[in-house]
Amino acid sequence: MKDPVIIKSSAYGLTLILDQDISFEQLVHAICKKFATSRGFFGTATLVLSLEGRSVSAQEAAVIAEAIELNSDITISLIEDNHQLKNLQMKDKIDRFYYENIYENAKIVIGSVSGKDVIQSDSSILILGDVKSKASVQATGNVIVMGSIDGTVSAGYPQDRHCFIVANQINASRVQIGDISQAVQISNKWSLRSRKSDSEPYAVVVWENELLAEPLRSGLLKHL
Repeated sequence: MKDPVIIKSSAYGLTLILDQDISFEQLVHAICKKFATSRGFFGTATLVLSLEGRSVSAQEAAVIAEAIELNSDITISLIEDNHQLKNLQMKDKIDRFYYENIYENAKIVIGSVSGKDVIQSDSSILILGDVKSKASVQATGNVIVMGSIDGTVSAGYPQDRHCFIVANQINASRVQIGDISQAVQISNKWSLRSRKSDSEPYAVVVWENELLAEPLRSGLLKHL
């Protein structure tokens, strides 16, 4: 059986040769497994990562880098794909806390969920795009949207209030976590402590039986 991920050393770090015939979701799971089982071999290092074998977007490159870092003691400083450095701006938005357990089980959606599309998952969902108006996303676990939410998003379906939603912008009038569905409120306490920049995501949780949104870096997720 063909190995979906081959690791080779390079002058400045590691080169991954990626199978172009499998889905990106399967590829990420294979990367997680390979680096988790080889954690001791690689040790602690800051490396440049080169990607070969298939073309990946900047968002996909960011996901690959984070998958490696979460399953090893490696820090990825730069990513080179076909001799071009990828813009890792999206990676800077990723908080390790809410990505610690997502890769082994999450459904990964490349691009936006649009029109009347309905996306469902028995675990978590990671969307590398937007949830457009009239689109619907429903997860038993958490929902992470790298873009904006304009449609319907439900996490912790049907009754788990301990899940969360993360998005760069929330434009929808209502979202749902567990059995709590309402307009999202920004807490004065948390927003005053850590004001949100234009490029920083929101985290939405159930707090005292209401949906609370706060800037991701303020750390309320860690209190779930």
